[in-house]
Amino acid sequence: MTHDDTHAWRWRELLGLLVLGLAILLLWRVPWLGWLVYPFRVFGTFVHELSHGLAAVLTGGEFQRFTVSADLSGLAWSAGGIRWIVASAGYVGSAVFGGFLVLLAERGVSARTLLLAMGIGLALLSLLFVRNLFGIAAGLSLGVLLVAAGRTLRAHWAELLMLTLALQSMLDGFNSLLNVLALSTRDDIRTDAHTMAELSGLPAMFWVLAWSLLSAAIVYASLRLAYRRPAPERLTPGSPP
Repeated sequence: MTHDDTHAWRWRELLGLLVLGLAILLLWRVPWLGWLVYPFRVFGTFVHELSHGLAAVLTGGEFQRFTVSADLSGLAWSAGGIRWIVASAGYVGSAVFGGFLVLLAERGVSARTLLLAMGIGLALLSLLFVRNLFGIAAGLSLGVLLVAAGRTLRAHWAELLMLTLALQSMLDGFNSLLNVLALSTRDDIRTDAHTMAELSGLPAMFWVLAWSLLSAAIVYASLRLAYRRPAPERLTPGSPP
């Protein structure tokens, strides 16, 4: 095998990922099919708000509480930490989380194990930090469903569900950024971009564009690390073990 072959893109798997991503986008845009992806989008809101909280903790602050609403909006409260990192973490964190899931799966971590870990983690974090009824109910329900999926699904279905959650997180971050871009020129609605504008003196639109570029770079780097390498070798009939 040549050096170029060793580091070639695994286009067949990438194409499958692209088809899955396009299917998710289509379901978002068809009103009478939107309910099919609604649980995934609620999951994306949890990822967004928890990214704010994790950024606060990692930069020396405290994560206090958060809410998730039925309209897919959310709010997170934290104290201390590096505020510009905390404010930026929601959208960028979605790309990081999705890319991290893809990398773990491609490095051989079982999709069923990942689903179990996400389910248990989401349920515990909902009990500890969520402060509204819908958010608690949604977090616990999603947590139970993820644990059930991790325990009962066959390996290939578990992998499909895990990749769907990963893609949902990546795409939801970009979709939310487009919504924020539309709101960035308004002063009557407060977004993370407006918070960054107040902290930096740069316009909100600048931060939306910066987060979009950073998220795109994270997604590309994750896919490159995951799929620009040889697939794991499998034994063929008649080959030595």
